[in-house]
Amino acid sequence: MSSDVPVPPNVEKAPLLLEFSPHFSGFVEVNSALGKAHFDDDPAKTSGWGLRGVANLPIGERFNVQLDGRFENLKLEDLADQTIAFGAHTYYRKPDRFALGLYGQYERITSETLALGPKEIAVGLEGAVFLSQSTVLGQIGVEAAQLEGEDASKLNGLIGARYYQTDNLRFDLDAGFERLMNEDTVRKTYSVSMAANYRLSSQPITAFGGYRFRSSSPATDDLPAGDTTSHGIMAGFRYHFGSTSLKDEERNGPLWTAAPYLNY
Repeated sequence: MSSDVPVPPNVEKAPLLLEFSPHFSGFVEVNSALGKAHFDDDPAKTSGWGLRGVANLPIGERFNVQLDGRFENLKLEDLADQTIAFGAHTYYRKPDRFALGLYGQYERITSETLALGPKEIAVGLEGAVFLSQSTVLGQIGVEAAQLEGEDASKLNGLIGARYYQTDNLRFDLDAGFERLMNEDTVRKTYSVSMAANYRLSSQPITAFGGYRFRSSSPATDDLPAGDTTSHGIMAGFRYHFGSTSLKDEERNGPLWTAAPYLNY
């Protein structure tokens, strides 16, 4: 009989059957907004609140999947709109250089103030360039929608910049464009927004606030009809998980995290 003691295998050098990234990250957000809209020079007060959830999962070394969920309740005087949206992004990212990918979104709208809905489906391209203290990003896409109960289509685009004063203090500037079309109606919308975001260094909590201006110019039979302008302020909080700072979250976690704004 042998007296040799069996030696256990070296598990540290054993190959892994599956490779999961530990950098699962995201945030949960609550926000509110106040503003004023002008319909053919008739002013109306607007308000709203919203909830968002975002999560990002790296796949391998460079590929990522980001999932979004959002609920918004917006009021125009005594009328109210509710929106539920779900989105998905798949993209390739080099944290110190660039990101490029595709997105898709489903949006369900219950609208008393606009003749839109009840649902919109969007797909598009998105990209970002990372610099040492800033990020430039853009998005362009198309949507299948409804207007006045008829099928319509949308073309939209966004370009934005993020500047990091510190890793936990960020300033955002965005400009957006939307063109909604059906058989006899075209509506063009332009928007400009800005926001400041500050994350506590000791807690994974961010406070943010911003302003948005929006101008919409519908046209029927090539004649202007019902120009609308609006502007509003918004503020809110985010609770983060899986990241150490705002900059770390953008470069390694959910990238497509522009804050929501008053949507009139």
